[in-house]
Amino acid sequence: MSDVEATQPEAEEEEFDIEYSSDSSASLEEENHDTIESLQSRLKRSRWNVFTFLGVALIMFAFALFPMPLDVDYEYGIAEKDIGFVWGPSLSGEDFMDVPFEVTVKTPNLPTNSGNSTLEVYVLEADDCQDTSLSEAELTAKAGNSHEYQHGSISNPVQGETYTFDFRLDMARYCVSAKLVDDEGTVIDPSSTTLEVTGKLWPNQVIAGVPGLFFLGLSAFAFIGAQKIGSKIKSLLEDEKISEEQIVLEEARNQKIAQGPSGPPKPVAGPAGPPQTSVEQSAEPSPSAPAFENQALENNPIPENSDSGSVFEDAGNGYFYRKMADGSYEQTIYIQNESGEYVPYQA
Repeated sequence: MSDVEATQPEAEEEEFDIEYSSDSSASLEEENHDTIESLQSRLKRSRWNVFTFLGVALIMFAFALFPMPLDVDYEYGIAEKDIGFVWGPSLSGEDFMDVPFEVTVKTPNLPTNSGNSTLEVYVLEADDCQDTSLSEAELTAKAGNSHEYQHGSISNPVQGETYTFDFRLDMARYCVSAKLVDDEGTVIDPSSTTLEVTGKLWPNQVIAGVPGLFFLGLSAFAFIGAQKIGSKIKSLLEDEKISEEQIVLEEARNQKIAQGPSGPPKPVAGPAGPPQTSVEQSAEPSPSAPAFENQALENNPIPENSDSGSVFEDAGNGYFYRKMADGSYEQTIYIQNESGEYVPYQA
């Protein structure tokens, strides 16, 4: 088998490998596109979850932090009001789930000769604020041993000042009252005393606050998940960019290998006849002409292959293309060795 024929299977195998590599790159690119689209869809859902959970958490916190205001009527030296049922998940006794209750007392007018006086505020658990037994509940509250009956006081309040009392309540029905009394607990001169009492109650602090914290946590987890998905998309996009560059280089390589002579070399115009030195010489052929022609043929052998009917055509710069008998060209570049034989060019 000649060297020319031995190189043919290798060329075909190389073309097959290149084609396989190109198909694999296209398949990988399509798979990456599918993955990126699915990740982008997940990223969109994660971002919507972030805003949804955050919005629900803000609504819950708004309910939890929004107070329920109330005004306490002042009459005959005592400000008293039934604040109704206070709801919440608080258990009996003092705990972190108790409902905050803030009472604010302003003293626009106070008696000038009141002596020792005390501003007292009571928050008593009771179903009826007119019950006479509440006087005993006030004594229990002043002793400070009960969470059901609570008490706050300011000694010798100053006219025109504002005082704030904080209480924490269990789930029950309550009455609130405020009054200015002397050392014996008697109301001081109601005609010269004016008290402005208001309150703020936060019954939804625990009911809405705990779910608000829960949804805030879900929003944080969704945000972290969205960040992770975004990082994956960024990584895949970078890999896809590298793959695209490889595909472009592979296509350029394929095109370079596929390029061959588009046809036989264009004929070069030669001399129209033998050189003439004189009229006498042109009349008779030179006896040395056959020897010259034989020498030219020996120096430039006819590039033919009698076995396959192929012809080697000069491509210039010492390179040759092999033209097959059917007119096609072999995708291999040849050169002549020292013996004048055509062998495949090795880069």
